This record gives sequence, structure tokens and C-alpha cells, in this order.
Amino acid sequence: MLEPQPLYRAALRSLLESPRIEVGVDSASSLEECTTRLLESAFDLVVAAITPELTPRRVLAAVAQARMGVPVLFLAESRDLQGRIEAMRAGATGTLTRDATPEDFVAAIQAALRGRRSMDEALADRLLSSAASIDRSLDHAALSTTEREILGLLGVAWSTRAIADARGITPKSVRNHVTNIYRKLGVSSRPEAVRYAARMGIRPAAEQVTHP
Repeated sequence: MLEPQPLYRAALRSLLESPRIEVGVDSASSLEECTTRLLESAFDLVVAAITPELTPRRVLAAVAQARMGVPVLFLAESRDLQGRIEAMRAGATGTLTRDATPEDFVAAIQAALRGRRSMDEALADRLLSSAASIDRSLDHAALSTTEREILGLLGVAWSTRAIADARGITPKSVRNHVTNIYRKLGVSSRPEAVRYAARMGIRPAAEQVTHP
């Protein structure tokens, strides 16, 4: 356990040594002390605080150098969402906030010892939201040239008939293209598609803007 604050370190040690988890516990107040303990003895897990000095990448690199394969579970302030994100992206086995309940802490320890990753709900929501944004960007890249052009025209309030006339296709073909656009972007209405076009900077070609 790598925790620079003596009081918090003692509290965590007391919790870990309770009957809830049958594990041997050692503690360290610095990264150097932690890696020394890892070199001297075999440990199944490192629980480490995230601080300005103990960044996830620095801790993970030092732990891996001292004893390859030891998972690291990070503890962070609840407001430090970015630190928890960086920890998971860097390869942490899990993250918890310091205001987590003892039950959540014990569950995260048990999950880590079983080789499972875990994270708090706020972090999970943020990562899922980020993944959704990435998916939408990939969907945008998957739009055909015609679909991007039609999406741009939707964004300047062209009607289905006007788009059909401008492109020399039937209104039904336009509606089919719009349906494909909605599916690829994960939206269900024209206003949503228009907002997406605005966010992504999708606009009609200059020569089309003067069309009704």
C-alpha cells in the first residue's frame, strides 16, 4: 500500500487487516519505499494514492520495473476525474475515490486480486461518454460523400424536395439517404442531425448555399 498520509495509511491498513479480506498487508509512504518492498517480497497487489508526485504513469512504471505483472489499484480525490481516467488508460487494474465506502473498497480489492478491473460510477460514465463521442466521429467518417453533402444541406434548412431537385434525385432517395445518416450518427430526428452537422462543421459547398 502506497499512501503518503499517515492517518489515511493507518485507516486503510486497519480495513485491509479486518476479517473482510484475508491478505497480508505492508505499507509505504514513498514510491522508493514501495519499490524496495516489492523487490524484497512478493506482493499480489499495490494500492497507491494519486498525488502530484505519485502520478499513475510514474507509479505504474516503477512497480513494473520492480516486479513485473503486479496490478495497481489507485485511490484519488473525488474531484480528480482526469487523474482516474489517466490511471485506467495507463493500465491500472482499477480506481477508487477517497470517499468510497469500505464495502466498495473491499469489492475493488477482491476484484483486483481476481484479475478483474473496476472503477467508480462517475468514471465509468465519463469513459462511456467518451467512447460514444469516438463512435460518433467514426460514424461521421463512414458517411458517404453524398450523405455528407445532404447532411450539410439539412443544416441550412433545405427541404427534402429542394435537396432532391438540387441533386437530380427523387425525394424518396433523399429520404433513404437521411435514414442512413440518422443510423450512422445514432440520431433519430432532423434537429439532432442538424446539431451534429453544426458541431462537426459540416456545411454545403459554397455554390449550393444560394439554392432555395
